[in-house]
Amino acid sequence: MNRTIETYRRRLQDPERARNYAQRFERGERKRIDRREQRAVRAIFSRLTDCRTILDVPSGAGRFVASLGGNARRVLEMDAAFEILEFAQKRARAAGVCASFAQADASRLPLGGNSVDAVFCNRLLHHLTKAEERAIVLRELHRVTRRYAIVSFFDYLGFGGLRKLLKAVRGRKPVYDGQPTLQEFSAELGRCGFAVKKVIATGGPWVSQKYCLLEKA
Repeated sequence: MNRTIETYRRRLQDPERARNYAQRFERGERKRIDRREQRAVRAIFSRLTDCRTILDVPSGAGRFVASLGGNARRVLEMDAAFEILEFAQKRARAAGVCASFAQADASRLPLGGNSVDAVFCNRLLHHLTKAEERAIVLRELHRVTRRYAIVSFFDYLGFGGLRKLLKAVRGRKPVYDGQPTLQEFSAELGRCGFAVKKVIATGGPWVSQKYCLLEKA
């Protein structure tokens, strides 16, 4: 859990790790998580009718490229690992999505200001346990988007005691140090220039993952 921007940059810069990650959500419990996330993401973008271009960062293996590229939207897939982008390219071709690809990380985006209608940032910020590192990424997202950003948030501190107990039963010892509450995260977003328009649950109240729909304030 204690990942920094620097370790994030290196996380998949290895062919075998990239291959394993590309297959991570294709079976078992994670496949159910994928269905849940895809459903939420499609619902969000179905309402953003003025959104025609989307930056997906970090894109990973392009797991969301079909959902993001619906309704003829153009998608720019970016990840710090070239190795994982090869899988994203294959998925985009298979889905018939108009997509382009670039190697870059979310803290240093090679784009001008207001380059895309929306930025989608999934499963990154909860790995950055220092607020100042989350702020670096959020300010970059704010800089390159014209209007929207959709970022994932893991509400680990909601139902925190119960969550730890259930994980302990399964033999896991989660560490939530450095994780903000939803109220604290909303304040971080505000300091980086975003207004929270809506918080979208991906499941029942016990599911920690949510999506925050943001607009430039």
